[in-house]
Amino acid sequence: MTGSYGKGASIFAKMGYVEGQGLGADGRGMLNPVEQKLRAGRLGLGGMKEKTKQAIDEARRRGEQVESSEDEDKVDGDSRTKSRRKQEAARRKPKVTYRTVDEIEASGLPVPQLWKNIVDMTGPEAKVLSDMSDFKGIELPTTDEAENARLAELARRDLEMYADEWQSLQARQKWIGMEKDRITTNVDNENEKIERVESIVEIVNTLHSMAQQSLSSGKDALAGLEDVSRKLEILQFQYPDEIEKFRLDDVAVAALHPIMRQLIASWDPLTDHTYLQEYFMRCQAILRIHLPKSTTDGIDDAISADDIYIYRKQKVPAKNRATLFESMMAEIWLPQVRRAMQNEWDVHEPSSLVLLFEDWQNILPSFIQSQLLEQIVLPRLHSAVTDWNPRKRHASSQPHQWIFPWMPLLGDHLKTIMGEVRHKFSSVMRDWDVAKGVIDGLDAWSEVFGKDLDGMVMRHIYPKLVALLRTEFQINPANQQLDALVAVFKWHRYFRSSKFSMLLEAEFFPKWWDVLFLWLTSEQPDFTEVNEWYKFWQDQFPRDVRDAPGVRSAFAKGLNLINQAVYLGPQAAAELKPIVEPAIKEPPRKSKSKRRGDSVPQGRSKPASQVENGPQEVIQESTFKDVVEDYCMQNNLLFIPLRQAHETLGFPLYRITASASGRGGFLCYFDSEILWAKMRGAGEHQLEWEPLDFSEIEDLAKLK
Repeated sequence: MTGSYGKGASIFAKMGYVEGQGLGADGRGMLNPVEQKLRAGRLGLGGMKEKTKQAIDEARRRGEQVESSEDEDKVDGDSRTKSRRKQEAARRKPKVTYRTVDEIEASGLPVPQLWKNIVDMTGPEAKVLSDMSDFKGIELPTTDEAENARLAELARRDLEMYADEWQSLQARQKWIGMEKDRITTNVDNENEKIERVESIVEIVNTLHSMAQQSLSSGKDALAGLEDVSRKLEILQFQYPDEIEKFRLDDVAVAALHPIMRQLIASWDPLTDHTYLQEYFMRCQAILRIHLPKSTTDGIDDAISADDIYIYRKQKVPAKNRATLFESMMAEIWLPQVRRAMQNEWDVHEPSSLVLLFEDWQNILPSFIQSQLLEQIVLPRLHSAVTDWNPRKRHASSQPHQWIFPWMPLLGDHLKTIMGEVRHKFSSVMRDWDVAKGVIDGLDAWSEVFGKDLDGMVMRHIYPKLVALLRTEFQINPANQQLDALVAVFKWHRYFRSSKFSMLLEAEFFPKWWDVLFLWLTSEQPDFTEVNEWYKFWQDQFPRDVRDAPGVRSAFAKGLNLINQAVYLGPQAAAELKPIVEPAIKEPPRKSKSKRRGDSVPQGRSKPASQVENGPQEVIQESTFKDVVEDYCMQNNLLFIPLRQAHETLGFPLYRITASASGRGGFLCYFDSEILWAKMRGAGEHQLEWEPLDFSEIEDLAKLK
């Protein structure tokens, strides 16, 4: 075996291989070497069966059921036969069908009688048959008979061609009828358009005549305007599609212009603010008032190059061009209103001019309204605010009466004026005597100022109220004066409830407790009078102030003191203990102790006698810098003085930052109670130093 098959056979024999058996211990492995099966040229996977004869024999030897190559070839052959039959059927010529004479005549084509007869050439003689029932059969024709049959076939073909041509002519006749209807409809439509254009031309000529007559005949201008408006209404309601196509708005403006010029010349805008407005509203569609820009931008491009519009189309872009109506308003309406605003309008009486803008808002072009508001109204308001003196107690001089009506029209444009009003109120608060009550007009501005007002009253009014209660107000049951307390209560609506309650707990109730204690520890106090006195003080407090938690607690302590005195009776003078703790405990900050006294008492308040006779300490008013420093301490921000000064103004510089390292944040300085901050990356139109609001301090301080 080794000599016959080589060394590999000897190795297989050592491994237990027996010739004639398959590989493996049980002999079920492969018996013969692997065979190859070649595919036909350019045939890919799946184009043929891949199993070789050896693979099929091996599978059968293992007991598997497989198809033989002959079966597979048979299946392939059947599928190929079916495919070939389908291709041959597709290549076959279509079956020729014949039409009878009756079918041809049914389509509308008359067939001559000669072609209706059938010539029977099968007998010894030629016979003409009128019915197929007379036909006896077919025999082999002679030469003459074959010639006659050929002629009959030619006649049949001619008849078929004649029938086909007849059907073609019928279809063409139908198409010609449809085309005729279409052309007739188009002609009718064009005639209708011509009639509409002729009607428009007639109305336009009538409008031109009306405009000429209004200038020359001296006819009543309002009557002429009414006639023109009626014609324009006919145009805009009967010919809406032609308004943009033929630019009928230009025709309308040309007819209205001379009449409007004559009427508006005698118009007083401040007394009759709806003058002629009705006529503009009636012609709103044809004048293209407030049409969307998308419908007007491309109008010029769709119009032919008429000489009327060549100049306008070449000189002015369509999207930036005003309509002729807007140009008429700018030429006639605007100068009249501007003249009245400059010469007759009183800035302190805004109602007449505000009504004028509101009534004309839906008609007036936006650029005209903006021009009047920005060039006349805003400068006049700004000048009036500059001349306004808040210290004068005149109702007519209050700015809210002549600024608030402009808010819906001016909106954000009033920010500068609001800032100036706020600055003036702040300067007045700085020197205001709170005993006179509230500053006139401050109530109207409370909602506008918002949180800024809270900061202003805390900065300027709160210390004055503390000083007023501390120096001017005394508790004297025999002769009680309430003027100072009433003046304080007038300011309570401008403070948060907790802040105002803190003021009373610190400055009013210690004095009230001391007098109550002296009264209860005197000889034989009349508790009926004490109770009436207690109720009297409760009635002096406004309801919302009395309901504050701190105020309720302070009154409860006084009532508890009265109850203890009643319980102790004669021993109250020896055993009754005074209220030694103030209602509020807020130790003074070290940074403020050198500049002002404590606004909150830390021990027992002085008796009434000492309050009346002893010297009183006047609290020094805090500066805006102190308020900012307090704000930084409350919000965990560092307020760092720098050894630097502003390069041009010389004010000392400070840094406010949220970083514990003292870096980041922003630089600032104080000038006239205003905090100026240095803006990072200031652009070309942005100031390097800008005033800062309290609400912005914390955000800028967190910058790195």
